[in-house]
Formats: sequence, C-alpha cells, structure tokens
Amino acid sequence: MLDSRARCSSIAVCVDRWLMSLSRRHFLATSAAFALGACAATTTSPTSQPNSSSSQQLTFWTMQLKPTFDEYMANVIAQFEQQNPGVAVNWVDVPWGEMESKILTAIAARSGPDVVNLNPQFATKLAEKDALVDLASLVPADVKASYFPNIWKANQLGETTFGLPWYVATDITAYNRDLFAAADLDPDRPPTTYEELATAARQMKAATGKYAFMLTMDGAQVLESMVQMGMQLVTPDGQAGFDTAEGRAAFDYWVSLFQEGAIPRETVTESHRRAIELYQAGELGMLLTGPQLLRQVAENAPDIAGVTDVASQISGPDGISSASVMNVAIPQRSPNIDLALGFATMLTNSQNQLEFSKLANTLPSTIASAENPYFSDDNFSGEASSPLDKARVVSAQQLPSAEVLLPPMEGLEELRDTLYDELQLAMLGDKDVDTAVSAAADRWNRLV
Repeated sequence: MLDSRARCSSIAVCVDRWLMSLSRRHFLATSAAFALGACAATTTSPTSQPNSSSSQQLTFWTMQLKPTFDEYMANVIAQFEQQNPGVAVNWVDVPWGEMESKILTAIAARSGPDVVNLNPQFATKLAEKDALVDLASLVPADVKASYFPNIWKANQLGETTFGLPWYVATDITAYNRDLFAAADLDPDRPPTTYEELATAARQMKAATGKYAFMLTMDGAQVLESMVQMGMQLVTPDGQAGFDTAEGRAAFDYWVSLFQEGAIPRETVTESHRRAIELYQAGELGMLLTGPQLLRQVAENAPDIAGVTDVASQISGPDGISSASVMNVAIPQRSPNIDLALGFATMLTNSQNQLEFSKLANTLPSTIASAENPYFSDDNFSGEASSPLDKARVVSAQQLPSAEVLLPPMEGLEELRDTLYDELQLAMLGDKDVDTAVSAAADRWNRLV
C-alpha cells in the first residue's frame, strides 16, 4: 500500500496520474477511460462483512474504488440492508486490470457476484454469451425514464438491456486564450464544430507557427470525431457502413489537415500524453480531453492554467457529444436476481449518483442528478471559480446530447485498427482517400 502522501485522494487525481502513464490505445483497450477509478489500491477484500444471521447474502463487485469510497459505499449498503431486513451485502473491490479475468473465471465457476461494475464494451461480450441478465422487461418504466435516454443506449445490444448506467464522463475543450489572441482568433468564441476547428488550426499555424490541437490514434478520439462528422461505422447487418461520401469526407478531413501541416506529424505516432505535454508547454492552442486533466495542467503548468478557459466539446453538425459510461450488470447465474436489481437500482438512483459525482468528480447518468445546482453556474453565484469548476458545468450541460459514439458491438477494436491503418496510409500519402476507404471496407467485410 502507498503511504498517505502517495495514495490517490480521489478518482479524479488517480486518473490524472494514470492517464499520463498509459497510451491512449491501452486506455481504450482496458476501457479505463470509463472507469475513472483507477488508483493505487489493489485490495479485493470486502468492507461489508456478511452477517452470519442473515438469510441472504448479495455480493457486489466494483473496479478499484477503495479506499476513497469506503464510507460512501458503506452508507449505500447500510441503506439497502435497512430496507431489506435479513439481507447482507458483501462488497468486493477488484483492481481494474483484473476485473475481466476475475469475472470470467467466477462466472465459469458459478461463483460470480450478484451485481458487478463493468464497462459497456466488456459487458457486451458477456451479453453476447447470455452471461448477463436481460433487464429490458425487469426495469420499471419510471426507473428507466430517470436515466438520460442516450446514456441508457450504452447498455443495449440489439433488444437486450444488459446493465444500468452508473457514472459518466464527457470531454471538453480547454484552450489557451493568449494563443488564441496571438492567432487573431476570438478567445470568447472558440470552435464548436470540426469545420471551425479546421479553420482555427490553419489560422493558428499560419499566424504563430504553433498547432491549434492534436488528436492521436492510440485511442478512440479520432474515430469518434469521424462518427460525429457523419460517418457510419457499420450497417445493421454488420458490414462496413463507411464506404460512403460521408466516410470519405471524414477521412479527407484528417488527411488534408495532416498533409497541410496544420496538425502535428506526431498525430500518427504519439499518444494523447504528447498532446497534454504540448499544451502544458504553451505549444498547443487547445486540449480536447476530459475535465479531470485540467487539474494536472494546474499542477504542472500554473502559468498555462492561468490563461486556460473551457468550452464545450467539438461536435459535428448534429451537435451530438461523445460520452464514456460505466454500468452495473447482473450475471445470469445470480441466485438473487430480484434483490440484485433492487441494489443496482438504489446504487444508480438520482440521490446516490449525485453524492457519488461530488466525491468522484464524474457525471451522473440520471436526469434529476444533473439538474442539481452543483452542475450549474448557480453553484458559483454566476461565475465559475476555476477552469475545473467551469469544466464540470460544461460537461454536465452536454449530457442531454451525449452518447457513446462507438456503440457496443463485436469486433470494435478490430474495426478501429482497420480504419486507423488505412487512414494513416492516406495521411502519409501512400494511398488516396478513396482507395484507403475502400480498402478499409474490404478488410472489415472479409473479417466479418
């Protein structure tokens, strides 16, 4: 265990440190972008010991929330046990890197938890094997209506609903007001669309020699941007949906900016960490990232933090924002499905989500929670006290239009890699855009 000086004090601090140590590709592969809870603790022992006199025991697994959330979780468990006499909840906290292997082993051994905290991507794999309870007909209509509809969709595979949404994150745009002014860009009106972003990139490079932004291909951001631009990933039957005019336009967006020198050549070789470093060094005009990384900018580059402002996430013509979601699911082999659903519903209700969001610096998936003054300018008497506070407000305002842009589907990582391979070849001039898009479609269709 780390001592108190080194131990992560909150989910936000933990993820800041962890993001800087991982590539964005690893970040997506483990889906810890959604976890926001990856800190140093590695304990898997429960904090709520089962009562030997209880007639029923419910086991709940989370991903690395100890020790920061011991008190919070104890209160939720006590609340549930009080409402369900004779029931004891056993909370087990699993290191994020071990969850997939542990849950697979436990399900195979018929010893899995009754409720488990997963991300939609891995939960999809379990749902495909009928390993999770389909909640579609079990969740009351009023409970379903309490969640943001677009966030609810992150837990659906076809007609199957394999989990309840828990906590959420949406990216924001952090930008350097001084660099904007130097490039003759309006610091009070940063880009909001990819079209405006491209214009700002060309203008900043021409005026200052510096880059406006940098997205990299070690994670989901570039692919999400292409979806926001109107590119369809797959058709309803799973075939390539991007060999279209919209798909070619999305490819051409990145190819043109790259070949013009309006974005760094490191876009095809470096990780998101490099973008953070460039922004902290004053060499990048915008940082398209999660709000939690603003704390890192403040710690590492206070001068840059002092001229940093916050705006909404860059989006496409339909205004849809990208969201990352964590859920709770119920394994099919749970002997306590009704109790498990009751606990999952209580854990993710509006009151408990609001309290968790305040502790974890995350966003809730429930509408009523997001309407709390904590997520509005009113919390600051009309003026955000810091970029991080403003980022929280901006992030929450995006929730009604936010959704998981890369939907739960089989082979998502392979599809992403296929598209990135061909996009990079086009950016480097080895293929033209039409050829690269057609090649990616052919590769995916053969894989399917």
